[in-house]
Amino acid sequence: MKILSMSFVTPELFILACVAPVYVFGLHIYDYARRQTLTRRLGELPVLGRVLASASPGRRILKDILVGLGLSLILFAAARPQFEGRRKIELRGLDVVLAVDVSKSMLVDDVGQTEAMRTKRVEASRLARARELATALIEELPGDRIGPVVFAGAAAHFPLTEDHQVASRFLGDLGPNDLPPGSNLAEVFRVSRCLLRPDLYEDLGCSRIGRRGHGGDPLRGESLDAKEAPDEVKLEQEVERGKAIVIFTDGGEADAATVREVATARELGIAVFVIGVGSKAGGVVYEVDPFSGKRTTAPKHMPDGSTVVSKRDDAGMKAIAAAGGDENRFLAAGERGEVDPMPIVEALRAVNRGLATKQVKEMRDVYQPFLFIALMLLVIEVAISTRKRQRYPEAR
Repeated sequence: MKILSMSFVTPELFILACVAPVYVFGLHIYDYARRQTLTRRLGELPVLGRVLASASPGRRILKDILVGLGLSLILFAAARPQFEGRRKIELRGLDVVLAVDVSKSMLVDDVGQTEAMRTKRVEASRLARARELATALIEELPGDRIGPVVFAGAAAHFPLTEDHQVASRFLGDLGPNDLPPGSNLAEVFRVSRCLLRPDLYEDLGCSRIGRRGHGGDPLRGESLDAKEAPDEVKLEQEVERGKAIVIFTDGGEADAATVREVATARELGIAVFVIGVGSKAGGVVYEVDPFSGKRTTAPKHMPDGSTVVSKRDDAGMKAIAAAGGDENRFLAAGERGEVDPMPIVEALRAVNRGLATKQVKEMRDVYQPFLFIALMLLVIEVAISTRKRQRYPEAR
């Protein structure tokens, strides 16, 4: 409920606040009539006359007025009147692309099963561990925007979002059957840097990932013109947000295309982190069921008939991290036990976080002065007597 520029959290109590004085006035009329009836029943006794001589009808009316106003103001305050205000807040954070490899080699079971996997009845695999680690990392980045990407022979992405549940769900929904086979690292780095730098869309050659669709366009007869649309939020960028790419994979060749894309990301100020998943000993790569997306019991074979074995390629991933500017930004994820995102969180803290100020609208409670006035009125009402002072009341 809104009156002028004031709104009420509990409008029902505001209605009661308007009715309260009328109710008190009705009680006053009833009390006055009852007292008159009792007086006529007692008769005109001399003692009764002396008692009634000190009674003050005016004071009684004043007391009832104060009670009515006090009760009305208490109910008014209980309705929680609010005014619309603005508050300036500071925002610090990163724009982080989390890219998870979903190629067939990520289904190798050379890693341990975590408690969460056992609870969800998920088979142990590099992919399951990478997803759990990425989700745990998202939970440790509350003030950051996340751009989830899954890749194999191609990359599928979701725009940068502050909705971390959506980002985690996206990383867990797509699997090996949803993307072409293989592991195209150059493509995932290209898509990632295009997500982080949409301002250089044309210069970066990012047209293949597509622009925003028409979901945010105004409906017919409506407008999103800043002059016409309500000014909900004003965001002022004071220090540009830091940008980072965190890729979870079991390895890949640092070919010329990949190194070129990583170098471009570095030139744009994007920090690149490579998280190695799997073990150095490796494991057998199995075929994937085309319907369920799960690995089968049939091993994958090379053209010469030998079984395909996949090992974590630390050398290749270190070379990719070095192309990004720092070889130490390659981190090997734990192979056994529970996943621990803190080493990645600590590494991301070295990236400069941006600073922005945002003016947000908020409703401010203004019940305090009304409640104070109501209590003062009730205190005054209690201090007022219903009888007036007389110097010699017995003489009357």
